[in-house]
Amino acid sequence: MSHSHLPIRHLVRQIEKSRELRDLGTVSVESDQRTTPERLLTFIEQVAERFEPFQGVARVGFEACHADDAWEIAMFLGEKELMGGATDGRLVPINFRFDLGNLTNCFSKVTGLFWNAFPNSHVCFEDAADLSFVTVEGDVEEYHVRLQLHAAPPDCVGPAFREHCDGRVELV
Repeated sequence: MSHSHLPIRHLVRQIEKSRELRDLGTVSVESDQRTTPERLLTFIEQVAERFEPFQGVARVGFEACHADDAWEIAMFLGEKELMGGATDGRLVPINFRFDLGNLTNCFSKVTGLFWNAFPNSHVCFEDAADLSFVTVEGDVEEYHVRLQLHAAPPDCVGPAFREHCDGRVELV
């Protein structure tokens, strides 16, 4: 099983960006937007380690926001964009497995573990990956967290990396 360090590099970039915004004062605590606490960034890194691509490399992405009663964190593997040849520009999802058994160790306390499935949905089946996802609810120290694990990134997210015909990989 291949385990890549690309997820960690990606998370480090997101954490650095989050810290820069906080340090510049562009995120105000008075508004309902809050920066993700350091402890939750560590939690996100721990969860990212549990994504294992079946082949090649992968890059973990996440979205975190504070809702009324909890931090809501969505995590996923980004797609790769093929560069060159007949499939140039094609976005390819990454097949992976995720260690759900060990996931509970990232929480101080787990209050719920749910598999959300919508096989009888009236939405477009072009994005069928989002019709099934896992949600884990619990506490990470003093923070209440609702973690969602998705099979694919949201539509609005571009590729995580580019794979060239010659095998080179470029982070996006």
